[in-house]
Amino acid sequence: MRVSSWVWVPAVATLLLLPLAAPFTLGAPGLVARPPLAFGRTSVWADSGRRADGNLLLGGMRMGASEVVQGNLPRYTNFIGRLKVAGKDASPIIGLFFVVACFGWAAVLYPAIGLCYAFGKAFDQKRRRAVDWIVHWWAKLTCLTILYKPKVIGTENLPPQDEAVMYIPNHCSYLDIFTLSGFLPRAFKYVSKIEILRIPLIGWAMQAAGHIAIRRMDKRSQLQTFKDTVECLANGNSIVTFAEGTRSASGRLMSFKKGPIKMAIKAKKRIVPISICDLHRWMPDSAITPLGIPRGVTIKVHPAIETVGRDENLVLNDVFSAVNGGLPEFQQADDDTLFSPGAAASSALSTET
Repeated sequence: MRVSSWVWVPAVATLLLLPLAAPFTLGAPGLVARPPLAFGRTSVWADSGRRADGNLLLGGMRMGASEVVQGNLPRYTNFIGRLKVAGKDASPIIGLFFVVACFGWAAVLYPAIGLCYAFGKAFDQKRRRAVDWIVHWWAKLTCLTILYKPKVIGTENLPPQDEAVMYIPNHCSYLDIFTLSGFLPRAFKYVSKIEILRIPLIGWAMQAAGHIAIRRMDKRSQLQTFKDTVECLANGNSIVTFAEGTRSASGRLMSFKKGPIKMAIKAKKRIVPISICDLHRWMPDSAITPLGIPRGVTIKVHPAIETVGRDENLVLNDVFSAVNGGLPEFQQADDDTLFSPGAAASSALSTET
């Protein structure tokens, strides 16, 4: 089959932007870049009191959450700088690089999404696997085009392709969605705040795939989301839900809500904890686009946790401990955040992607 010339549009466009992005991608995370000596070639890097791997040099002491985030972001101070878009940080080069890749591949793949949606409505209404497959490649190609490829550890812990499970990862970046969709080798649906599903192209694709929406402040919507998620699991779909309920502004793991645990127990499905490591450095909660091309990002898949016949507090504690234990120290929860059955997190279903 002859490949359409449109396939090369996002790749060529992003390659044209790549030389401009070089000064943003030369250093290790946690280091501060002074203005480059030769644009696109050499930069002088200043160690800001932190190791190149992002660990803080504090003599064994741990900093507060807000300090950790600021200390581990890639701070690029070359002449191009950053922009503020709708109150959020944005990189004028890397941000454009990412947007061109995302919407360029959307232009290529959206006709296929439409065809797969029609096929799913007719022959696979409850799962819509064909749309899931196209969305997976959209996310993966977008990430690969901007030279981002996370390392995936623990794939042997993934369930069989035909087993529906609840995936519960930590959440501290919008880029979590592209990372999981593109590189976790399983089909799944998200439980997402309804605002995400209203975003042009991205939200439309999620609706076509049958992802589940929630109005976070509407208790009636939360109850309906609970029912829809249990039904979705029963229909053979795996679910990704962020049990923290929102993105962590600090990058540290926050307490888990009970809603996702209750849904998995109700549906009698196993839970697979996932740790997403180091991604918040490159696109924190304060950013609307990546601030650099992500490096050193790891997805850790932990062994599945049984839910049938178990107390929800114990299951929640096991899931929280697994996710927390897989994170680097500066992303691990503060001691007073760790879940304990006697101080249970809110049972609300509020979730955000």
